[in-house]
Amino acid sequence: MTTIMRTLLALALSIPAAAAVAGEASQYNMSLQEKVVTGPKGSLTSPQAASVNKDVGVEEKSALKIADGIYRLGGWGIGNIIAVEGPEGWVIVDAGDYLEVAQEQRRALEDKVGKIKVAAVLYTHSHYALGAKAWRDEGTRFYGHEDLVATLNGDQGVSVLSGNFGTRAAIQFGILHPAEGPDAFPNLMGFGAEKLTGTKAFVPPDVTFKDGVVEKHEIAGLQVEVLPSKTDVAESVAFYFPEKKLLASNALAAFAVFNLYTLRGDWYRNPMDFVEAADLALTRDIEYHVDIHGAPVVGKDKVIAGIQQTRDQMQLIHDQTYRAISMGLDAQDAAEWIYMPTAVRKDKETYGQVESHIKRVYGARIGWMGWDVYDISPLGKARFSSQVVEAMGGSKEVLENAKAANASNTLEGWQWSLYLTSQLLQLDGSNAEAKAVRARAARALGQRTTSANARGFYISEALLHEGKIQFGEHTVGHYQQLSQVLGAVTPEKLAASPLDDNVQYLRFLVDPRLAEGKRAEFNVGFSKEKASYAIALRNGVIAITDQPNRGPTIKLSKDDWSQLILGKKSFASLHASLKAFDGAIAQ
Repeated sequence: MTTIMRTLLALALSIPAAAAVAGEASQYNMSLQEKVVTGPKGSLTSPQAASVNKDVGVEEKSALKIADGIYRLGGWGIGNIIAVEGPEGWVIVDAGDYLEVAQEQRRALEDKVGKIKVAAVLYTHSHYALGAKAWRDEGTRFYGHEDLVATLNGDQGVSVLSGNFGTRAAIQFGILHPAEGPDAFPNLMGFGAEKLTGTKAFVPPDVTFKDGVVEKHEIAGLQVEVLPSKTDVAESVAFYFPEKKLLASNALAAFAVFNLYTLRGDWYRNPMDFVEAADLALTRDIEYHVDIHGAPVVGKDKVIAGIQQTRDQMQLIHDQTYRAISMGLDAQDAAEWIYMPTAVRKDKETYGQVESHIKRVYGARIGWMGWDVYDISPLGKARFSSQVVEAMGGSKEVLENAKAANASNTLEGWQWSLYLTSQLLQLDGSNAEAKAVRARAARALGQRTTSANARGFYISEALLHEGKIQFGEHTVGHYQQLSQVLGAVTPEKLAASPLDDNVQYLRFLVDPRLAEGKRAEFNVGFSKEKASYAIALRNGVIAITDQPNRGPTIKLSKDDWSQLILGKKSFASLHASLKAFDGAIAQ
């Protein structure tokens, strides 16, 4: 070891581990504010959350003229539609949340400009594609990324994750909150129940874009450049109209810190993909920037400043998380330590929170393990709660502590109350007093957060423990019930879903406890779809490959397969040797 290395090591060993975070300016929990105001629809909320609709110009539903032949349809929800007039008809960028709202949006545009003929619909990504049929005229062409349909099927089709995704989305977006009053969602980052129940009217793209490739198309007599733009989903693209100096994008707007991690959960959103997308957009001559989210931006300098701000927020989150890793901080330490210039953070955490984004980047690079070896093999959740409650003097003492924490009427008090009631409800999920105390703490934090993500979860938690979350005619007692309902596989879902998704779904029905020691295999062919699969039960899994195995070969229709998935037909009825499949599947 060199003299320099010895000196550096000695210096490093002399610095206490906590020094990396001690004594530095902290922005931790900046999204939690003390002040509460009355927002839209009588909601009690933070001033920042109350002003979101005004800040992005969506207080009213409108077809807003940006420039000649450029309109933004906003005010119907979190997503805008962008309408561009070309020599050969109108180009519509994104299609709305669902059919009924898209029809209303089209009427608003036509009230402004007269009857239109839609030449093309361009999808920036899969999130706002379900109102497409409202825009389909004779000869209308649809454009989207080559992976758009697969992504949409993963979100909407037959998927083992759909129930969980649907439930967490309902929580985050306040879909189950009351429409008016203190618990109502204070801005359009929340949705009504019609978001789930509205008519799905997707039209698959006629023309698809290759992943990661800049493409040039002539659409409705306009030159359109397709710019790879991976932001919240991998199949996201932006559209640049050179003749109009217009950029229509997804999530490049500067109205909030981009939602790099959404509390409902999603694929990893790599901030450096976002940086790359922004840098590509900035190579174009843009006078008008209209994003799917946020207010339109007019003027080259303002466009550049806005895109640079969102780009630089993402790079800072990435780079400073890596810097925190280099300093030996764990994910929570990093979230507490990260500093973002006040001008690009303060009052801009109206969607997610920076701390959540830091932890997501940390976890994607390092994983869940920090420095505490306790976390390697921690106590089970029930045992941990039992130990904590016992150490604090028992359930009554813990409950009194939680009540006292609430009575302090401080952010820290409500946070502590949530932690204590978590332990109590882990031990006894029916503890009515603990539920009431927890509901008060969750609601207080929900009213004081600037973050739409956080409000959705906090207020939903309060309503859940007060027995006020209704789904149809039923009261939801716990979120797992809702996940099972929303994720239930139906004949209609199977009929609408691609065959391959339906076949692969079988993998997620196996219970390794039931399957232990069981083996069986077969080959299945689907004549109409010209598809075949080799399917084997072994080692607690159902393996599906394209390499034929030694089992029997069976011909089925897609409907036959649906009957197997639904449990209306047994595998043993196909061949006696397949009885093990029936015994391995959890019903």
